[in-house]
Amino acid sequence: MYSSYELWTSLCKKLVRQWNEYCCVICKQPRPYRFPSIGSSPRASTVAVCNRRLKEDEARREKLSVLREIVAAREIAHHCRSNNYVYSQLQDLGNNYGVDLDKLSLVQRLFLENRYIFEAIAKHIRVPDLLLEVQVCPTMDLLTTTFKTNTDLDVLRHLAEYLLSTEYYNRPRIFTDASKSSAGRCGIGVYDEENGTRIMMQLKLGTSISTAETLAIQVAMQHIDERGIHNAVLLTDSQPACLFLKKSRNSRMRNSVANDILEKAKRNGTTIQWIPGHVQVEGNEIADGLAKQALSAEFVLENDIFVHDAISFFEERQASKINSWYQDYVRLKGKTLKQLVGSGDSSEEENPYWFAEENYTQ
Repeated sequence: MYSSYELWTSLCKKLVRQWNEYCCVICKQPRPYRFPSIGSSPRASTVAVCNRRLKEDEARREKLSVLREIVAAREIAHHCRSNNYVYSQLQDLGNNYGVDLDKLSLVQRLFLENRYIFEAIAKHIRVPDLLLEVQVCPTMDLLTTTFKTNTDLDVLRHLAEYLLSTEYYNRPRIFTDASKSSAGRCGIGVYDEENGTRIMMQLKLGTSISTAETLAIQVAMQHIDERGIHNAVLLTDSQPACLFLKKSRNSRMRNSVANDILEKAKRNGTTIQWIPGHVQVEGNEIADGLAKQALSAEFVLENDIFVHDAISFFEERQASKINSWYQDYVRLKGKTLKQLVGSGDSSEEENPYWFAEENYTQ
């Protein structure tokens, strides 16, 4: 066990170290280093060491500024999701035109520069009642495992077809799916098997694939509500979306997107059922094709995003800066002083870089 003196000493050292780093970042200056006077060639190695330290310090400062922006974006995103007083203050600040950005804090400046991202975050709302009567099934009853990879694809297809021909026999079926391109664009597809309606939309703001699947369910529920389709079964191949909706159903603090889906499902008697994807179920294959076509569709949907999508947006935007910092760090790491100094003239080669005269003036 550590003594109280050792604990306090360690704590004080950490505080001093963090204070020094904080002051260096605020002042935008590296920590000072003493440069010895250059009187002879052997001291070139000392200069190289100092230059290397300066570069490492600059790289560390760049990394800290990048991480500081990500941390600030994460905090703003959580305030936007909670729709609290801090978020209302940031909105009021954005309504004032002619604001000097140089006089604002990092949080205020970051919000104004990326307002369209933060305002698109789906808000959390408090509801009076649970929606336990809405049926959300993230698995199939006859499936003994929750992992799709552990079951043969033919078995999964037969289980899905058996479920549709027994439990959901003579009920309207609506299939949903989502797709995401390598460039980050997302598309959603909805297929109404009853009347052959096909819907495909490209999302304006990039999201994760699970968020896109949830938004596809929301579009399908809007189609069901507008058409007045009752006792339908909505079929999706996204287990994370089903689990998210089931968890929201059992909570009074609910995501606004999930609340919209569940309220419409309750009003129209809709069941949300998971089925395995890419197992040659006809309706699911059609919805998958629509989602892929939506990546290049002309119609773009003004969509909400979830808090983790907003955080991922800033992390991906800063990825290039972090990669640049890391490459610079790797380039310097492990190099010997001889490699850093390089080859000099003939007079310097007579005295190796590790040689130092005993009598030299500082």
